[in-house]
Amino acid sequence: MTSRIAFLTIGQSPRHDLSGVVERALPPGVEISHLGALDGIDREEIDARFASRSGQPWLISKLADGTVITLDVEAIGVRLQLCIERLEAQGAEIIVLLCTGEFPGLTTDRATLIEPDAVMCRTVAGLLGTRQAGILLPLPEQVDEARAKWSVLGKPPLFAFASPYDGDAAGLICAAREVLDAGAQALVLDCMGYRPEHKQALRAAGIAQPVLVSGVVMAAALGAFL
Repeated sequence: MTSRIAFLTIGQSPRHDLSGVVERALPPGVEISHLGALDGIDREEIDARFASRSGQPWLISKLADGTVITLDVEAIGVRLQLCIERLEAQGAEIIVLLCTGEFPGLTTDRATLIEPDAVMCRTVAGLLGTRQAGILLPLPEQVDEARAKWSVLGKPPLFAFASPYDGDAAGLICAAREVLDAGAQALVLDCMGYRPEHKQALRAAGIAQPVLVSGVVMAAALGAFL
């Protein structure tokens, strides 16, 4: 039977820059749809209802016009649950969340919900064992939540920050070298906004340590699941 897979982004859809690496790993015959938590909402309403708040967990995403925005985790989590219910009503069998943030309250009635944070943490922990991980995040405001999430690792990870939406990879390379110089033995790009091209940029800069890209890990896991 043909699987119906929906990609759900915290911003506006479609986000083929996030889903593309996963889509390419899917078997033939899969029906694909896209939905964004902020689809159909203008910037004024987004700022009023979903903008990041000081002292609260932040997320980063892009709007359809390419604008990079920061968002409030709690507000987006509520919106994501409504989107999940809509996708289930449309017949989605698998819903893939295109964000590595944690949303513990999300539930489904029938569909399988694939959450990258759970896939990434378990996969990375299994691969690295007791090796020191360097975790790259888009925003410094995300570090407290990331530290709790990555407590599953054998050693407390090192953190550095670089937006995946910068015009070039200079910031990412600098952040990678920061954690490598501090003792990291492998890099984890902890945001679906990081792409295989970011790993290629790190390699081109002479960084030879293992680099785990969220979307690539997701693609491998989902491809094996189907």
